[in-house]
Amino acid sequence: MTRDELVTTVRALLADRLALKVERVTLRSRLIDDLGADSLDFIDLVFTLEKKFGIKIREEEFDFLSRLDFSSPEVMRDGFLTVETVEKLRPRLPGLGELADPTRVTPKDLFGLLTVETLCDLVQTRLTDPRA
Repeated sequence: MTRDELVTTVRALLADRLALKVERVTLRSRLIDDLGADSLDFIDLVFTLEKKFGIKIREEEFDFLSRLDFSSPEVMRDGFLTVETVEKLRPRLPGLGELADPTRVTPKDLFGLLTVETLCDLVQTRLTDPRA
C-alpha cells in the first residue's frame, strides 16, 4: 500500500467514524481541536484501524502522551515540558515544530497536536515493521 492510499483510507475511516465529510479531514487536521474527537472516539478509531489494516496497535503507542510522567523533573519544569521531552516527542507530533516557543509547551498543548498524520504514521510503522 502506498502512502497516498494509506492516507486516503485513514481519512475516509476518520470521516466515517466522526460523522464528517471526508474533505474536512486533512493530514494536518487535529483530532481533538479540528475534528472533535474524544476519548471514546480514540478507542473506536484504534479498533477500526486495527481491523482495516490487519495490525495490532499497542496501547502505549497510541497513549504515548498519557504515559508521560508529568510530575517528573525530566519531563516537566516550571509547568512546561523540558526541551529534551519536546525533542523526543517531535517525531510523533510534527506540529511541535510549528509552535512559537518550544520551551513553553504544556501538556494541554500536546494533546491538541494529535493529527491525522500522527495516525497515518502509526499505521505505516505497523505495516512496515509489525514488531516496531
